[in-house]
Amino acid sequence: MSGRHLIAMVHYHLRRGGVTRVIQNAVEALASERVDCVVISGEDPPDTFSVDVPVVTVEGVGYEEHGQIPDAETLANRTRQAVHEIAGKTPDVWHIHNHALGKNAAWTRAVALLAEQGDRILLQIHDFAEDGRPGNYRYLLDALRADDDDALGRTLYPPQAHVHYALLNSRDLRIMRQAGLSEQRTHLLPNAVWTGDADETGRVEPDCAQPLYLYPTRAIRRKNVGEFLLWSAMEEGEGRYGITLAPQSKLETPYYERWQAFAAEQKLPVEFEMGLSHDFHDLLASASALVTTSVAEGFGLAFLEPWLADRVLIGRNLPEITEEFVEAGIVLDELYEQLTVPMEWLDADALKTRIHEKIEASREAYGRSATPKDAEAAYHAAVSEGRVEFSRLDESFQETVISRLRSSTEARGEVRPTQLIDPAQRDLGRIRSNKERVTEKFGLDQYRERLMRLYEAVMNSRAEDESVPARAVLDQFLLPERFYLLRS
Repeated sequence: MSGRHLIAMVHYHLRRGGVTRVIQNAVEALASERVDCVVISGEDPPDTFSVDVPVVTVEGVGYEEHGQIPDAETLANRTRQAVHEIAGKTPDVWHIHNHALGKNAAWTRAVALLAEQGDRILLQIHDFAEDGRPGNYRYLLDALRADDDDALGRTLYPPQAHVHYALLNSRDLRIMRQAGLSEQRTHLLPNAVWTGDADETGRVEPDCAQPLYLYPTRAIRRKNVGEFLLWSAMEEGEGRYGITLAPQSKLETPYYERWQAFAAEQKLPVEFEMGLSHDFHDLLASASALVTTSVAEGFGLAFLEPWLADRVLIGRNLPEITEEFVEAGIVLDELYEQLTVPMEWLDADALKTRIHEKIEASREAYGRSATPKDAEAAYHAAVSEGRVEFSRLDESFQETVISRLRSSTEARGEVRPTQLIDPAQRDLGRIRSNKERVTEKFGLDQYRERLMRLYEAVMNSRAEDESVPARAVLDQFLLPERFYLLRS
């Protein structure tokens, strides 16, 4: 870039969370570059949000339920004018986060109007409405009232050559390219990993006599809490298991409370909401290992941050998310890709019925119809050669398995894999090596270089317009082999 260019970063809100942290990291990373930044939000920023650039609140950009939303054209003009008033010019690049998540259809349409009017835009997609959020997608269908699938696609995914897309992981990158976008307009943009507190934890040696296996997460359904409890049920020593936070969503709370009651009934060595009664860094320091059992992630910080805290990561791997980490030299051999138990422990007909009912309901929620082949394919994604993949089960089936393991030492030998890593045998060399790779490949310096390349690509775009039919994205997320009862 020559001269100083203006980048306008936009999100619905700036409350504490993943996207807000991404924006803060981006502003910090770009501080040494010849660019000016302005941050646009639909809400006044909280005290926890701090950046050394102008922050402007634009009414109507936030979540729709937060107030009266203007029409899309008014919103587009209002947002452009707000930037012009604070910076004296229109942005050279709009860097817009999660524009089509199904939180504000007027803003989704306003973004499409900015694109139609020639504004250069980088759309960073952290989450898809098509991915396990049928309510969001249905809202977009109803609110946008696009005449057909192609029209809906042009609104959700503007076709103009000067609109580029930043994706967090290789899976999402492939989905967008298979939907019809070229390599010139689609870019892998992994999040920066904060390393500021990395050195405090490693100075404390964990207690190997009473190891703490810590799952630093909000215990929502897709985090597959039952699998974490399964490992606690397999515990035959003095191991302790902890989950840091409860869910915030009212829809998630009943599932969480069910697990709390079940864990108490089974006398599992699990403590919930440890993050409320302990300082987070103290928890990391006392943990022998950090755990993930999630079945779905966006970028996958959970696979990187443990190494910065000088702790090993154990549990479930998600190759679609971690493949670029492995390519960067990060070794994740301690993780498993499958956890299976004998299918004979469960009622096969009941599982088939449950999958059929839930996949049918899921498809209907997206305005689609399920076929018998969809349910059959989803069942066979869960069950193979007499064994069932535990993460494909819902809470009731998972409880049945855990109860059996809790009451039978012999049954525990039927789980594959049979155990988590022994924390006393943790590989300090592996931890050091992974920590170096994370810092080297995913720090702020690397993030700045990636951002600058992307802004350059957007401003100098020579690609052709490319339409993305809405169904081309949705169809890929609705493949039956991607179906999980925990996400239905």
